[in-house]
Amino acid sequence: MNKDEEKKLKWYKEIYNKPTLWYKLPSEYIDYQDQNFWKVFNFIVERLHIKLEEAYEQIDAVNNLSQIPLEYRTKELCLLTLVSYPTTTLKYIPNEFKTEEICQIAFLANPKSNFKYIPDKFKTEEMCAEAVSANPKNYKFIPEIYRKKYMPKYLKTTQHK
Repeated sequence: MNKDEEKKLKWYKEIYNKPTLWYKLPSEYIDYQDQNFWKVFNFIVERLHIKLEEAYEQIDAVNNLSQIPLEYRTKELCLLTLVSYPTTTLKYIPNEFKTEEICQIAFLANPKSNFKYIPDKFKTEEMCAEAVSANPKNYKFIPEIYRKKYMPKYLKTTQHK
């Protein structure tokens, strides 16, 4: 263990013993990949009765969802991130947290890029048409039922424009 890791662990232990030190945690010790960090984080949220939203903002987790290990991406964090960054977030939200409403919000924010991250069960005919219009590469992400039944008609009408 190097000196930086030792200092970080020392901070975590101090915070664990005195939770109010949480607000003084140096940003260089906020390590999204470190299991110890998340243990301390969860302990602090429970112990100090901090709202998750405030705690996530404190460590700027909302801006770093892609760096947070999947097991620590909570539904609350994913929703908060989606609200803050609707154009880029959907690919980092685990499928179990993707609802029809969440997928619609992300799609409306950025149909060009978010379409491929929407589970097929939430894709509608209109959504598919708009996604292909925004980015023809989205055609490969269209569910088979829409691809066969509706998309040839759509593609013919757009080729004549």
